[in-house]
Amino acid sequence: MEASGALFKTISNLKATAMLELFIELTNQIFWEGYAQQLAQEQPALYQYELAEFIQTITLRLWMIQFFYWSR
Repeated sequence: MEASGALFKTISNLKATAMLELFIELTNQIFWEGYAQQLAQEQPALYQYELAEFIQTITLRLWMIQFFYWSR
């Protein structure tokens, strides 16, 4: 049981890292290179809010895709 818990934690960490990298890449494309890093330094609360909104939106969309795919 411990091994599966460790695997879940590892997968969760990989997902979080991937989401962060996607967020940074997207903001670089929308705004300018280094936008996310600058926002994190200058306005950490806004950065956390924007990142949380991004993750929530992506997670919801992925869930919807899976739901509609499996409900066919």
